[in-house]
Amino acid sequence: MPEVCIDSLTLENFGPFYGEHTFTFRNLDGRCGILVGGKNGAGKTHLLRALYLAVVGESGVGDLKRVETGSEATRFVFDKSLNRRALAEGQDTVCLRASISQLDEKSGGSRKVEFIREIRHRPNSPPVWHSYAIRSDTTGSIEDEQVIQKLRDAFLPRHLARFFFFDAERSQSINLEHQEIVEGITRILGLWTYAELENDLRQLVQQKIPRVFKAMTGQNPETKLADLAAEVFRVEGHSKANHHERESLEGELHEIKDELFEVEDSLKTLGVVDPKELQQAQEKRDRLTTEKAELESKLRGAWESALPVSLLGDYRRKFYDYLLSEERRREWESAKSTVEPKIPQVKSEVFGNVPQEYFLQSAVQLFYMKRLVDALHRLFHPPPEGISDRIFVTDRNDISAQVRHQLATSDGSIGDLVTMCKNIERMDAELRQLDQNLKQMQQNTAAFNRGTELYQRRGELITRQEQVNKRLGDVAGEIDRLETQLAELKRQETNQREIVEKAQKGESLAVLASRYREAASEIRSEAAIQLRKRISEHVGELWVEITERQREFMGMEFDNHWQCRLVRQDGKKVTWEGTNTSAGQRQVRMLAFYEALRRLAKLVPPLLVDTPLARLDKEVRANVLDKLYLSGHQSIILATDSEVDPEGPLFDRLRKRLARVYTLHPHNNPDSMNYEVRVTDDYFGHEL
Repeated sequence: MPEVCIDSLTLENFGPFYGEHTFTFRNLDGRCGILVGGKNGAGKTHLLRALYLAVVGESGVGDLKRVETGSEATRFVFDKSLNRRALAEGQDTVCLRASISQLDEKSGGSRKVEFIREIRHRPNSPPVWHSYAIRSDTTGSIEDEQVIQKLRDAFLPRHLARFFFFDAERSQSINLEHQEIVEGITRILGLWTYAELENDLRQLVQQKIPRVFKAMTGQNPETKLADLAAEVFRVEGHSKANHHERESLEGELHEIKDELFEVEDSLKTLGVVDPKELQQAQEKRDRLTTEKAELESKLRGAWESALPVSLLGDYRRKFYDYLLSEERRREWESAKSTVEPKIPQVKSEVFGNVPQEYFLQSAVQLFYMKRLVDALHRLFHPPPEGISDRIFVTDRNDISAQVRHQLATSDGSIGDLVTMCKNIERMDAELRQLDQNLKQMQQNTAAFNRGTELYQRRGELITRQEQVNKRLGDVAGEIDRLETQLAELKRQETNQREIVEKAQKGESLAVLASRYREAASEIRSEAAIQLRKRISEHVGELWVEITERQREFMGMEFDNHWQCRLVRQDGKKVTWEGTNTSAGQRQVRMLAFYEALRRLAKLVPPLLVDTPLARLDKEVRANVLDKLYLSGHQSIILATDSEVDPEGPLFDRLRKRLARVYTLHPHNNPDSMNYEVRVTDDYFGHEL
């Protein structure tokens, strides 16, 4: 069976542990015991809590609260677990790190995982957990909470940690009949698998099989199968009809192609006139005639305008500029002839009928009058630059603008005229050739009539060929659609036939599953009886041997409700409550029960126990340590110096089985709630 070990625990700012503290728990030279000492209130229980929370996670808070049901002074209050000194310094995070390894005895291999729990405490709000894990066989960290829980259960499941990380003194009050305890025991012993199988079979009978029948309600499955078969038959008939039509169309298309080949061959050998070719020749002649007429019209325009303009050469630009200067002179003369006759009127309007207060003396008036006349004359004297001396080409500006437009836009050259003449000559030659061909085609009446017939038949055949091809495409598409539909119908028919067969087997399947469930229940009951018997044997043997009550009792047994009865030497059975047992003996019974579970567990866990020997006398302590606490592959014991005296023979006896020892020393107000813990690598001053 795989063995699970706690390699180390690191806790930071948790409870009385200020700062970071690391405890190494790995075995050393075959020694599997770890002894952590401390006086009452030194922080041993906080160490157990830290290790449990580091392994289990946030759900472990509720477990601790249910187990530690003491007074307000001793009850675990997780919301106040942040170290008080760290809180005063402004820190708000507790960090717990647990490194776990799992060794497989069969293969000899091992794997490791480290769980890191960071808990941030906030004022007036619940603490916030952030968990992640690091595996030895992969890189990077895992932060998905569900993956972390699965990884935890693969190494050290929660139900194992709840049983094997315990306070020995508090465990006396555990009621074995409690449902959580029963469930945990069944999980530890592997009986939970049978319960899960039984539950799965019950769901199969009550839910899954009825759900299949429910899917078939509404219409009888056999009726639906018959309808599908009829639909398959109908679609197959349509598909066959389309296949026959396609074969017929393909034969018709073959005949059309043969006749079309004969028509094409006749057209080539007889030399008939193609009416389409005749029409194309006539259309081409009409088009050439139109183009020739347009080109001749353009040529006449070129002779009338483009040729004279192109002959001007360099004088063309000068002529254009001179016409422009003439237009400016005409505009100047028009403005001058408009303004100068009105100068006397302007003088009269400016200086005549002046009010008395604005009246000017004669000399002053003559002065300004002369300046006004000179200013008006200077508007036209001297004439502006860029105008001609006189006008002699055109008599109006609109005519001059038309001439300039002709000069600017007539950009043709004599070479263009030559090109147009050549094109006209080429068109004349083509027209003569077309006229000759048309005349020949129109004269051969027999060839023309035969060609008309052949080409008409050819057109009919081509049209029919296109129609047949189109219909073939439609038929092929319909065939593909029908075949797809047919394949789907056959698939549904096959599935429906399976459903019908399944429906016929449904009742027998439900009956068979019910029988399997009954068998699983019987197996689980029988396995529970056998395991309970083995637990009773282990617990009875250990309890009788450790408490040294062999003369009175020969063992004990548990019923199906985990109620305990002692078996006397005379064979009579007495209840546990009716026997005069001390608190220490009750503690031994519970410890023996844990040891029996550990021996029978499917996954061998480590043992972490707090206050292991508090209620035990000296004779029993050694037996408990030898047969219970130090009998496994790893045991972490949290004890006081009164339980394991560092000066006494018990500690000397344990030295050879201990791998490491630690001591927790309270300081800084050790009698108050604000104390802190100092850790040393010894046991109350004694080293291994």
